[in-house]
Amino acid sequence: MELIEILRDCNRKRAFVFGVGGGGDIVSTVPVANFLKLFEFEVIHGGVLWDRLIVDPKPGPRALEELENIEKFNEVVAFVRENTRTNYGAVPNLARSARHFGEVVALDITKGARKLAKGLEEFMDESGIGIVIGVDAGGDAIAVGYESGLRSPLADAVSVAALSEVDGIVSVTGFGGDGELKLEELMFNIAEIFKRGGFLGCSSLSYGDSREMTGICDLVVTEASRIPIMAYSGELGVKRIRKGRTVLITPISALIFYFRARAVFEINEVARLVKDCEDLEEANRVLNKNGITTELDYERSVSDFKVA
Repeated sequence: MELIEILRDCNRKRAFVFGVGGGGDIVSTVPVANFLKLFEFEVIHGGVLWDRLIVDPKPGPRALEELENIEKFNEVVAFVRENTRTNYGAVPNLARSARHFGEVVALDITKGARKLAKGLEEFMDESGIGIVIGVDAGGDAIAVGYESGLRSPLADAVSVAALSEVDGIVSVTGFGGDGELKLEELMFNIAEIFKRGGFLGCSSLSYGDSREMTGICDLVVTEASRIPIMAYSGELGVKRIRKGRTVLITPISALIFYFRARAVFEINEVARLVKDCEDLEEANRVLNKNGITTELDYERSVSDFKVA
């Protein structure tokens, strides 16, 4: 498959693999990273600094300026450790995952897709990174933007827009695992990516992946990243998750699909809408004006967060 050719031909054998939708997606970087290691890649794990309210009670993603005990690389990229905290005491999922990975890389999406792309490019160049892959647990990253069940398009859209600028790869696992896109919607969108020459191939969970992911799930808060583990263990059927959503677990949930980020960007209208926005606030306003509600809107509507 084309992905294998890309990995074999890559001269710089370092890769950055990050969760595009928030802190919990870092669990789903495991099978991707382990697949890359088969081709002698050294892999750096990371993720977007955005956690569910039960982890971080303040709505929205975190800016690097809101964190303590980090090592900033540039204005949107930083190294996070086990002792990293927000300046009001919350423990991000990325910091929790550092108990397993050691140091991980945090991405600040509050400054918009253009600055994220610039920061990623600098990080790749100076760190000798030849491959960057954004991993999404569930499939929102390949949404068009107007699917009826879509609830959290913003983080994925900013990440996809940035990845498209650095010739990155979008990886999706646990299809429908967040209870937002239906399986037929995901299949339709994948067909559109096929038409654009953007499909690179598939891999699957292994026994080792499943064990490693299960261990990390004891450290971080995630639902979507647990779905591939359940599928690999042989579960089949409908499972109810948060807010009454349902997830269909099938053997496909244990597969990992890889796409060219530029092809995903072409079908993802949300990513196209936010690409040139100056920051996340502008991106959210633009989506709202186009009839799209976001995870930021939801968090602000239900949170009563106040700094002590």
